[in-house]
Amino acid sequence: MNASLQRTYFAMPAWMQTVMLSAYGLRLRALRYGALQRRMLQELLATQWLQADALEQLQLERLNILLRHAAATVPFYRDRRLPSEVGSLDELRALPLLEKSEVRGAGDDMLSTSHQGSLVEIHTGGTTGMPLNIRTDRAALQCNYAFFARLLVWAGIRPGARVATFAGRTIIKPDQAEPPFWRTNLASNTLLMSSYHLSPATLDSYVARLRAFRPELIDSYPSSIEPIARRLVALGARDIRPRAVVTSSETLFPETRTLLERAFGCPVHDHYGAAEMAALITQCERGSYHVNPEFGIVEILRDGKPVAPGETGEIVATGFVNPVMPLIRYRTGDLAVPAARGCDCGRGFPVIDRIIGRLDDVIITPEGRRIGRLDPIFKAVASLAETRIVQDAPDHVTVELVVHGNFPEAERHTLVRELANRIGPSMRIDLVEVAHIPRAASGKLRTVVNLVSAASRSQTAVPIA
Repeated sequence: MNASLQRTYFAMPAWMQTVMLSAYGLRLRALRYGALQRRMLQELLATQWLQADALEQLQLERLNILLRHAAATVPFYRDRRLPSEVGSLDELRALPLLEKSEVRGAGDDMLSTSHQGSLVEIHTGGTTGMPLNIRTDRAALQCNYAFFARLLVWAGIRPGARVATFAGRTIIKPDQAEPPFWRTNLASNTLLMSSYHLSPATLDSYVARLRAFRPELIDSYPSSIEPIARRLVALGARDIRPRAVVTSSETLFPETRTLLERAFGCPVHDHYGAAEMAALITQCERGSYHVNPEFGIVEILRDGKPVAPGETGEIVATGFVNPVMPLIRYRTGDLAVPAARGCDCGRGFPVIDRIIGRLDDVIITPEGRRIGRLDPIFKAVASLAETRIVQDAPDHVTVELVVHGNFPEAERHTLVRELANRIGPSMRIDLVEVAHIPRAASGKLRTVVNLVSAASRSQTAVPIA
């Protein structure tokens, strides 16, 4: 949302904001759902029961369709002399890895020249802190949402169910101190709850609204729903009982999963995906993380070679669902551990033991609000190569920036405004340009680091309840 539109939105009364959000929700529903999405979902509900050899053949067929398409119509891959066919999935490993910086640098050369019609642009900050713009179309979006719909089938969620969501949207003014901290998207029967106003002082108002709304599904970042779950356990409350909690966008730690299941009395279905639409890993009703093989090919590599079961490697993805901007052997920068076992759910999908990506901290404001998933603030700033937000005092954050080209003053103001909208007026913000942002020992770039909380955690262990 640009600054002018955001000012107009914040000046509206709450009921008009609901109308505006619902109108936008209608547009999104038209993009994401329709005959293609429904047809694709039915196909996925059938292919999920194929066994491993049939799935491998399906992947090989789709890979060769993708290679022929990319070699013939995508300038970037034409210049790479991409083969138009391979004889086996193992031959994919002979192709070069694709870096995010190459995708950014290629610009329109990453787009298929055969595409007809309007494009949809998706912005992602990503777990590496490096902004990237993905182009796609309505058909690819509907295909993508068919896979999400299959996850909801696994979770026992019916179409049209009441959904409460916590995500990175700035739907409430940052300095608002009193509820409501939520709005409603009437087009999708969804309660949009602000992730940026959660604090010890506001938790009871969130609990009361969830109690009144009675969601059948809670769709949230782990860092947003965790404090509410802790409050429910502390209260001994057992009356907010969705059929499932779906989490994404951050690492879901085992202790957080246990807390959520205890607080809400339902299973938690975590999933891994990205705006790049290159890989999808979803959790079935038996609790296993499954690579979705119809979505694309996932390799887990270290030093360019597949890791053994139980070892940690980087997720490298080749996506089938977005022929507008195909990504072949794309390095996600996220880490995972493949499993040696299958799953007794009956699906022949590969199983992942753990996903180790997205190890971001959260910012904790002087009011006690926990602010996670801050990478959306960088989507509106095109001149940044890498970023990291460091909280080094209870009321101060430093934003470290590796600048790509010029960094106009207008973009500086946009960045500060977007961050302030999320962390509130009590936090001081400094921007610092740096030449390089160091990685953690794991090789990951942690894009949010809370030094104050880390110091506190080193002295005090925090129990689940």
